[in-house]
Amino acid sequence: MTRTTLSAEASVEGAGLHTGLPCRAVFRPAAGPTGLRFLLPDGSSPIPALLENVSSTVRGTNLTLGGRTVHTVEHILACCAGLGVHDLDILMDGPEPPAADGSALPFAQAMMRAGLAEKTGQEISALPLPGPVELNDGEAFYRAEPAGGLFLSVVFDHPHPMLGRTEIALEIRPDSFLREIAPARTFGLREELDGLKAAGLAKGGSLDNAMLVERDRILCSGGPRFADEPVRHKALDLLGDLALLGAPLRAAVRAGRTGHRNNVNFAKLLSGPR
Repeated sequence: MTRTTLSAEASVEGAGLHTGLPCRAVFRPAAGPTGLRFLLPDGSSPIPALLENVSSTVRGTNLTLGGRTVHTVEHILACCAGLGVHDLDILMDGPEPPAADGSALPFAQAMMRAGLAEKTGQEISALPLPGPVELNDGEAFYRAEPAGGLFLSVVFDHPHPMLGRTEIALEIRPDSFLREIAPARTFGLREELDGLKAAGLAKGGSLDNAMLVERDRILCSGGPRFADEPVRHKALDLLGDLALLGAPLRAAVRAGRTGHRNNVNFAKLLSGPR
């Protein structure tokens, strides 16, 4: 398939979800077949968005190279996977992309306004997947089978009375991504909040960029966007972590009790020798 980048620059700015630090993320078209890369303002080498550079998966996926780290990259990467962007330089003047509204939609909208551009003469092949691949870790499960496109089926099963068991299944195409999972916002439980703060996380979190799940209600700016918004966000995170494969995935993926650590471990299984 022909490689794709953006037609023009686009940007989003705001505070990072976990660091709370301001950042302007600029999405710059890439002329060559360079993949998805994060660039920091020190002028040092780019940090490729690849599995080998994953340094942490605690409440987000972080990349580190040469002592430099970019935090919480999964929402931007999900946009690239969902929209079919293969090459992009993401310039950041802070260590973590803006939380925006807690979803991937602001990033996706910025990319769509810039426009997508096919790169004539530059090709990219889908990741070879000759047969089923599985990962089981406690209650978490993942399975991928070869398919003609990328199909995600994600189960979210949580004992919290406001969450319960939900499932979403869809083929990942630009239209379905924009409509079904890009708008789904990150969420956290009220009882987890103090622990997150004590761990130095969620410094930039607010009801404007996250859903707070309480015992008998879910609080967020404007109210929930979907009745099953948490499982849609789980699908969003999984899509972003699978983008670290560095190549399009043509598979039917079914997963449950997902999290960034197992998302990345599953991606490593998909990319490794079988």
